[in-house]
Amino acid sequence: MRIIYLLLRKYTIPTILLLLLFSALVLISLRARERKEVTFFDGLFIEVCSPFQKASTFVIKKIQGVWEGYLFLVHLRRENEELKKRMADLQRENAQMREMVLAHERLRRLLQFQETLSSSSIAAEVVGRDPSSWYKSLTINKGEKDGVRKGMAVICPEGVIGQVIKTAPSYSVVLLITDYNSAIDAIVQRTRAKAIVEGKGENRCQLKYLLRSEDVVEGDRLITSGLTGTFPKGLMIGEIKKVDKKGHGIFQEAELVTSVDFTRLEEVLVIKESPPPSPPPLSDEKGKKIKKRGR
Repeated sequence: MRIIYLLLRKYTIPTILLLLLFSALVLISLRARERKEVTFFDGLFIEVCSPFQKASTFVIKKIQGVWEGYLFLVHLRRENEELKKRMADLQRENAQMREMVLAHERLRRLLQFQETLSSSSIAAEVVGRDPSSWYKSLTINKGEKDGVRKGMAVICPEGVIGQVIKTAPSYSVVLLITDYNSAIDAIVQRTRAKAIVEGKGENRCQLKYLLRSEDVVEGDRLITSGLTGTFPKGLMIGEIKKVDKKGHGIFQEAELVTSVDFTRLEEVLVIKESPPPSPPPLSDEKGKKIKKRGR
């Protein structure tokens, strides 16, 4: 009881107002049940209580509005996250579709180029590159079980890529023409001058054993000569970017840039070795074919 007394003493005015409000509401309710006419006391109570009712209604509506706004924001945030996720999925699908279109275009060009070759070939995909700076090579996803053998030429529609140096059942390693250990017989397409293309690193090569008397200028194109039999004749190797005739001797020096951008290479063709021509059948003086007898 002492605690209640202390609370009433501390909060006298608010307590009195609440009691009056509560009493007014009770009286109004009782009088409303007893009779329909509004007396002076009823009007007085209504006049006194109306501001409090109005204030309480305002507070309740504000609280209700804040709560509804909070629920709306929570729902909006959830919906926003779902839309972001859906957009990310659509962007990923769009990127995959674009990659499929680009891959289809590359494979279409590779197939068209493959049909122009006189030799049979094997299509392969680049699956790895040599990370060291000493060697210029790449790995393809075709090997011995696919018919790939050491020494076979590797090309693409843009030109010469290199030569197979190692084989495994399902993979092979290709030495690029830009490697320092690479050498290819070539001719200048414009003047038919002969030279050897050696690797010089990156996307560059150099011409060796090019006679000083040969007419070679910047912009001339180098193609395969077809003399060694590894590379078919007429494949593009690169374009001369620098010619140096200042030195002494019978040879001049030249530098060329390869026609193939090895940093963007994804699909290649491996040229199979052409079977040797079969010898003509033997015949006697009358032109009759002679059958060979086994021993």
